[in-house]
Amino acid sequence: MKKVGFVGWRGMVGSVLMGRMLEERDFDGIEPVFFTTSNVGGQGPAIGRDIDTLKDASDIAALAEMDIIISCQGGDYTKSVFPALRSGGWDGYWIDAASSLRMDDDAIIILDHAHVALVRRQLVDRATAEQDFTGSRRL
Repeated sequence: MKKVGFVGWRGMVGSVLMGRMLEERDFDGIEPVFFTTSNVGGQGPAIGRDIDTLKDASDIAALAEMDIIISCQGGDYTKSVFPALRSGGWDGYWIDAASSLRMDDDAIIILDHAHVALVRRQLVDRATAEQDFTGSRRL
């Protein structure tokens, strides 16, 4: 089962994502790990199953244990954490709602109606460099 880290899950964008994932029962197929910038060791969200306490969102080693990281924390967070992860050799998937990576050559903008084939291909074909996904302004 893939370990998926969530950062920024309590904010406006993150809470919408959480609601949709709960409705679709998406947490059933992953091992979710919740990170925080303000409440390390606190109680995570109610997702219908037991989860560990909240992890430190600035802990690069803990983040590097994830297969996938979904960030709704904002561009400043992405700018501080993402380069450290990649330079440390992390080769997981980064999925981000912030605009800070949108112009990077290795990032794919997730627009399901326009790029669904490209996104699916990149998720299957890990031989290419594009493992960084960024959202549009719509969720």
